[in-house]
Amino acid sequence: MLITRRHFAGLTLAAAATALGAAPSFAASDIRKGTLSGRQGYTVSGTVKIKKKDGKTVVHLADDYLFDPSKNPPDIKIGFGNGEQYAKGSKIHDKLTVKKGAASFEVPAGINTDDFQELYIYCEQFSVILGVAPLK
Repeated sequence: MLITRRHFAGLTLAAAATALGAAPSFAASDIRKGTLSGRQGYTVSGTVKIKKKDGKTVVHLADDYLFDPSKNPPDIKIGFGNGEQYAKGSKIHDKLTVKKGAASFEVPAGINTDDFQELYIYCEQFSVILGVAPLK
């Protein structure tokens, strides 16, 4: 294996950061994942990923995302919480219109997704959780 000066310098900096108690950051982003499952008689499925990069956090619904096409609640949102309890102020957009396939949403700067163990798809008007994805 050939190690260039650039690689050696990077490894040296990472070792120094680790020795000082800082975790080195080799990856371009941190990722948390979960799988959606429906609630309240709704069929909601698919993979969600939360990525952090360059000071921004983004929620990604994967290609396998599906929201029950036969139902049309009036006020669908994405937000966060714990223990199947939605946390007020964790809403990340005004209205979810995507019912199938990939989509991405930037999380507002004031929301720290690390504070939450679950991502929700919910109806804000009636305070009903329609789908939950436990995050790991």
